[in-house]
Amino acid sequence: MTDPVTQNVASAVPSPTEEPKSSRPARRMFRPARVASRLSGDEAEREGRIVRIAFARLGTEAARVFLNTPHEALGGRPLDLATSSAEGAAAVEQTIAAMPQADPIAPSRA
Repeated sequence: MTDPVTQNVASAVPSPTEEPKSSRPARRMFRPARVASRLSGDEAEREGRIVRIAFARLGTEAARVFLNTPHEALGGRPLDLATSSAEGAAAVEQTIAAMPQADPIAPSRA
């Protein structure tokens, strides 16, 4: 006669020829990067246009700071506002135009 405890343990261990059963779906080795949101064609066009205008007018570093920092007069982050609507893009463009032009000859970094 077999011991009931030994019998239960033996039935719980899969044989070498059996595939292990899992309640979870198979995990993929590589997954695509997750993107917070995707822009529509119009949104991407507005974003690209505002970035080009800001970089040309303010210089690279000042444009990055301006576009990514909440702006009190605009009521939000300029890049988000410009991307969200044509009116927001126009307001951001006007704000950039009112800002002083960056020095075209920037000091070199050593």
